[in-house]
Order: sequence, then structure tokens, then C-alpha cells
Amino acid sequence: MEPQKNLEQALESWQQGRASLEEVRALAADLGNEHYTQGIPGLMKLLDHDDEIVRYNAVNSLAFEFHHKPVAEKLLAMLAGDPDDDCRRVAAGGLGALFQNSRDRRILAALGHSALNDPEEYVRSSAYKSLQIVNGVSPDQHLELLRSQSLSVDPARVESILTEISG
Repeated sequence: MEPQKNLEQALESWQQGRASLEEVRALAADLGNEHYTQGIPGLMKLLDHDDEIVRYNAVNSLAFEFHHKPVAEKLLAMLAGDPDDDCRRVAAGGLGALFQNSRDRRILAALGHSALNDPEEYVRSSAYKSLQIVNGVSPDQHLELLRSQSLSVDPARVESILTEISG
């Protein structure tokens, strides 16, 4: 059976409450991997799922596969308060991908706050990378940031960016 038909059936199965947790996790990833745009409304709902892997996969699909900017509000909320650190990290990365070089003040403020205050170092690192990407970097710097495994947050740099946007 073709992938589109499978995705339609998987979506329907989930919406009718007949999908297992594993199937919902796969659905949240597969909708993005297959660029099945009819699945975007379902993915938006999956951002509120109880399971952190479902939420993580939904963010990946919406932000990185579809570049779906209307997800920004959900990502900001996730970055600020999701109980799962992987979800906060992917939300930071998603905001970076969606708003690169935009200098969007709300996004920069949220990323700066997380870069300085998130309890997990790798979430702070992801927020810091995205902060720089949203603030504006050259294509070479962008690649360098994406390739770096762990980037130590420079609090002075974060404060400098936050001061710039508030002025």
C-alpha cells in the first residue's frame, strides 16, 4: 500500500482512539518524514499528548519537516514549561529553524531566558545556538553552530542580544 494511504489510515485510527502508543509515536514522525501536509492539524493536537516521544516527534515534523510557523506559540510554551528536557531542547531548535535570521524579539527573549535559566545544560546549549541563529549569522556560522555537539552558553553574549532587542 502506498505511504499516503497508510498515513490516512493511521491518522483515522488515532483520531478514533484505536492506535497504540507506539503507533501514535510513529505517526507523529511519519507525517513529517512523508511530508503529508493533511496531517498538520493532527500534529498540532499531538503537541499536547501525554507522551513525551509523541510531542518530540510532532515538533520535529512541524518545525523541521514542514517549517510550519503557526506552531511557534506552542513551541514557546513547550520551551518555557514542558516537563521533558528533550521536548524543551527540540522546541528551542525548532524555533531556531523557523525564525532563523529574523531577529524576532519574542523568540529571542524566550531563547535567551532558556539559555540562561533552563535546569538542563543541553537545553541551555540548544537555546543558545538557536538564539544566535535567530539573531542572525552567516551561512558558514550557521553550519558551524549546527555541527557543534555542545556549545557552552556565553551569558555575556546572551545579555548583549537581550539588551539589543529591548532597546
